Amino acid sequence: MQENFFFREPSTKSKMLDILFIYSKLNPDLGYRQGMHELLAPILWVVERDAIDKESLESTGSGEKFDGLMLQSLDAAYIEHDSFTLFCSIMQVVRVYYEHGNQQSFNGERDVPPIVSRCQHVHQDLLMAVDPELAEYLHAAEILPQIFLT
Repeated sequence: MQENFFFREPSTKSKMLDILFIYSKLNPDLGYRQGMHELLAPILWVVERDAIDKESLESTGSGEKFDGLMLQSLDAAYIEHDSFTLFCSIMQVVRVYYEHGNQQSFNGERDVPPIVSRCQHVHQDLLMAVDPELAEYLHAAEILPQIFLT
């Protein structure tokens, strides 16, 4: 998402790198896989945009309209922590699509990362059945399924 200024900021890059590094260290059997940053980016974006700076609220006196739980949940001091926690939760569900192995993939091919295999199935089978015009356009434009489906 380099077209978005937020993702070019050094502080954002540092947060993403920290989160992905710690996740990889805590999950050495999986490590980092291509595309994980694409899952993390919107999480970090939303958490950052929803964050509330407690100090600025207190200085302006507008903190009374928020209850304590809301202020604690959206505390700007914990953007990186909250993003990491949400990323880990999502990875519990999608982890299987990033695991490599010799197992047979979703469409019967071997040695294809499961995320690629699953995306190909969604594009070639499901999208083709529901919206063949869009499926053909994406294929003609040579946009890989794993790019737009991740």
